[in-house]
Amino acid sequence: MKRLTHFCSFLFVIFLMSCERTGQENPTPDSTTKNVLVTNPWKLEKITDANGNTINPDLLPAEGKAFFGVNIQFKEDKTVRAIDPVARQVVNGGVWDLLDGNKTLDIDLGANFKGKYPINALERSRMSLRNTMVFNGLKFDVNLELVPAL
Repeated sequence: MKRLTHFCSFLFVIFLMSCERTGQENPTPDSTTKNVLVTNPWKLEKITDANGNTINPDLLPAEGKAFFGVNIQFKEDKTVRAIDPVARQVVNGGVWDLLDGNKTLDIDLGANFKGKYPINALERSRMSLRNTMVFNGLKFDVNLELVPAL
């Protein structure tokens, strides 16, 4: 009787191991990052220094001020558009890509918004990109804090 019980248990274990999983697999990090990026347009809420202190936009160089005032829309086909939020017209267009294992966002959206931006955070409710700005000959790191433009 013991042998029969062991044999049945063994067959049951083999049966369980041979069953296919029907649950969805976890999405790849690439698709998750891309999905968050293209879900909605983004707008620059503020620029902060490395310590998280908000920098007054009036104190920024022209390149820094150019980030404000447009919504940035990333598309699945890796195109990006800067859209005037009032007129709802495309101001500029270009391309984007994820680099370094989805840790850097490469954006080419014209002269004022072109470069490789390391990603500090990318969530559905916020995106933080690192950038280096030059002001009066001095380079300093800043964080571009973006939120969904709804």
